[in-house]
Amino acid sequence: MNEPNPAMQLATDYLESTNTLVFLTGKAGTGKTTFLQNLRQTSNKKLAVVAPTGVAAINAGGMTIHSLFQLPFGLIIPGSIAQPELTYSDEKKALLSSLELLIIDEISMVRPDVLDQVDLILRNIKDNSFPFGGVQLLLIGDLSQLSPIIRDEEWMVLSRYYATPYFFSSLVLQKAAYVRIELDKVYRQKEQAFVDILNEVRNQTISEHSLALLNEHYVPGFKPSADDPYITLTTHNTITQQINTEFITALAGESVEYKATIKGDFPKDAYPTDESLLLKIGAQVMFVKNDSSAEKRYYNGKMGTVTGVTTDAVTVRSGSQEIEVQALEWTNVKYQMAGDEMSETNAGTFAQIPLKLAWSITIHKSQGLTFDKAIIDVSEAFTHGQAYVALSRCRSLAGIILRNPIAAENIIGDPAVARFNEHARLLQPDREQLLNDQENYRRFLLSDLFNFNGLAKRAEKFSYMVPDLQPTIIDIAKRSAGQLAGYDNVRIQKAAAYFHSKLTAMTEQLHQQLPDFIAQSKDNAAKADELINWLLGRLPLLEYFANAEFTTEAYLKLQNQKSEKSDYLRALTAPVNEVLYQQILDWRAVTAAQEKIMPNMLLSEKTAATIAEKLPATIKALSAIKGVGPQKASQYGSDLIGLIRTFQGLDGDQSSLF
Repeated sequence: MNEPNPAMQLATDYLESTNTLVFLTGKAGTGKTTFLQNLRQTSNKKLAVVAPTGVAAINAGGMTIHSLFQLPFGLIIPGSIAQPELTYSDEKKALLSSLELLIIDEISMVRPDVLDQVDLILRNIKDNSFPFGGVQLLLIGDLSQLSPIIRDEEWMVLSRYYATPYFFSSLVLQKAAYVRIELDKVYRQKEQAFVDILNEVRNQTISEHSLALLNEHYVPGFKPSADDPYITLTTHNTITQQINTEFITALAGESVEYKATIKGDFPKDAYPTDESLLLKIGAQVMFVKNDSSAEKRYYNGKMGTVTGVTTDAVTVRSGSQEIEVQALEWTNVKYQMAGDEMSETNAGTFAQIPLKLAWSITIHKSQGLTFDKAIIDVSEAFTHGQAYVALSRCRSLAGIILRNPIAAENIIGDPAVARFNEHARLLQPDREQLLNDQENYRRFLLSDLFNFNGLAKRAEKFSYMVPDLQPTIIDIAKRSAGQLAGYDNVRIQKAAAYFHSKLTAMTEQLHQQLPDFIAQSKDNAAKADELINWLLGRLPLLEYFANAEFTTEAYLKLQNQKSEKSDYLRALTAPVNEVLYQQILDWRAVTAAQEKIMPNMLLSEKTAATIAEKLPATIKALSAIKGVGPQKASQYGSDLIGLIRTFQGLDGDQSSLF
């Protein structure tokens, strides 16, 4: 993929120099995943990658959207919870507060209520009313592929708020400006004949000739040998279960049966795995639930092979990892509407070993994957995009075997998607629009410089110490906000100088009066820490732009520079062994830069302070610290314990790390 690709370059320019929302789409195999991976390596923005399912998240190198934002798996009614972020830890708030770019992969499967909840959370955490709090979103996916999974009874509730179950019907995207950039060069499939067939399937315009070419790959009764790397993709769980049963029956050895415990109302079509799960050593399996423990040993969609079975546990080897699992529980949440009010109840539970056989998987589980050899059955396709997703998982026609012939009626589309795609073509930007959006980004950053919502919220408890905060500073800032776009550089400099003077005086006043207040409680100290840090983060920006032209480049460079706490606040909040603490933060910064992740995703400052205080001597002791866990301890333990031993003046012997 070294040849020039104008669409990819345009997307890159948008993501580097604007905060415009970008919907990056394109046919299967056009390089959307490759673009994502390259962006992670090259972007200067603090970014996070999420996806709607565990499989998609791992493929994208991120986490699930529900995990990052701690979302419930049930429906989320707009406006039902005003501040969902109140339950977040300080580390989570700090991570999301520093976020500049959120990438959502496989966006076609994201419901509109989920996107609206992400918008609400980011606006609250960023103290900014701009869509998503000013965080740029990159939405990657193909609406011709799989749709969100919403049951009929769920859609009865959601349809009160949304026109369709797709992300583009979210309330936030009805008011947020965004662009659609389509990648059009296919990289996955090299055969032009196969590319042409996939295009026809995608557009629901398949010709008799293309159908005939596909159906040449129908092989009645085809059964691969045990060492032939075929995976079967089917439309229904029942067909997948039948195929998996045939394979496990052919395995030698005794099977062990695990029976689910079902309480209350839990519909059969919602069972995450078999009610009666038969497993043998050697069985190919897939996890069907995310590991909720700190270790995160498995995720929904992780594949492996059974290596051990007991009456109440199963051991699975995945790569070099041995994972033992016992039964876990799922809940069935039901929603009831009384007028405009909604109530939520726990109607039932399903408890079972979180595994299912995986010689065959459903087409839904295959989205985002690529196969050299696949047995495909879309003869019972029942929803939008199934046939296209299944066929486009394959690199070539030669790698496809059809279990049943494909008919034109097996290729199903959604009129709502067709209407959106027709409209969205008008959203394809050109270079002139890019220049306009770059200027809009500059104006947004200018408004962010004078956005004092965060100050008002943090200073609320200290209002008696800073009596001129309201109405003078906040009100003037709010009145100025609507006029910023028309300010020339001289007026911007005067405004920056004015607010710098006011905030400097406020900071000095706080320093004089805080000791007695902070002495009252740790909670007061924490709130004072937040307030002073906000002020110290904003003052250098105001000081700089009181004397220099406001530009996007200058603002971003200054914003990303590390703000130092005042000597006074440092003395109040300094962690034990501060020299080591700073060394850990320096190591964190270097490692995070190398891995292209935000530093808080590696270790929070609170966790770094705990490590500096407790001085763990072994990887096991390090893993016990909250915020580290076995996985991070295994990955980074030798570095961290090396820092600790150097700090203690010990030798570098690694023999006793464990």
